[in-house]
Formats: sequence, C-alpha cells, structure tokens
Amino acid sequence: MADDVPPEFYDMVNRFIDLANELTRDHPTSLVSAVIMFAATRYNAHCLLALDPDARDNREAAVSYFVEQYRSMLEDNIDWLTQSRPAPDA
Repeated sequence: MADDVPPEFYDMVNRFIDLANELTRDHPTSLVSAVIMFAATRYNAHCLLALDPDARDNREAAVSYFVEQYRSMLEDNIDWLTQSRPAPDA
C-alpha cells in the first residue's frame, strides 16, 4: 500500500476487519469473505458512477483498474501476513 494514505486509513480498515470478525462468530468465514468482496464491488461501482457518469462508456478500463488494485492489495497483504506470522509446524 502506498505511504501517502491518510492517517485514518488503517483505523478504518481495522473497523471493517473487526466487523468481519464479529460476523464470523455466526457465519462461515468463506461467506463473510464473499460478502465483503460483494459489498466492496457494489460500493465501488456506485462511487465510480456517481463520480464519473461517463464511466459506463469506459467500463473495461474501470474494471481493469479495480482488478489490478485488488490484485496488488491482495498480494501485499499475503506477503505481509506470511512475513509477520510464524510458519505452522509441519
């Protein structure tokens, strides 16, 4: 993740993670994960169209942007988690 994020960025991230952890008390982790991805796509589509009404005409570019951002963030988080957690015993 870029170093130029606002100070509240990770606090906001942690609030979503806290909610996800709360939801996993009553629902399978796989369901909570799917719900989070769906919610993110719905919210991002709404924001995209609200901020740029012409985005409909540039749909492929918008989708490519979000897919690349997701891929980069997922890879960064996998790297971070595998470096910060000890390997499980074999």
